[in-house]
Amino acid sequence: MVAALLFAAVGIALAGAAGVWLMRNPYQRLHYLALPSGFSGLLVTIAVLLHDPQKQAALKVALTALALFAMNAVLTHATARAAWVREHGEWPPKEPPGPP
Repeated sequence: MVAALLFAAVGIALAGAAGVWLMRNPYQRLHYLALPSGFSGLLVTIAVLLHDPQKQAALKVALTALALFAMNAVLTHATARAAWVREHGEWPPKEPPGPP
């Protein structure tokens, strides 16, 4: 069961990496960062909970996964804003963007 959870976590991380690689622009690529930071972290946490009888290790893994999940939103927002500034030269925009 633990091996299956870890295998799934790696598969999800690889799917996220493939999504980042295949998308056309940075805004589309940012969506695929949530796969490894959210779902893979959760699966690894569950695998450690099932495998290790000591709950201290599972707590550390859970806190690390929670930090990754929380920081993903912050990093995604900051990266999207940096991409916008690089394309348009300023923040905040003077007028709302038009349709793509």
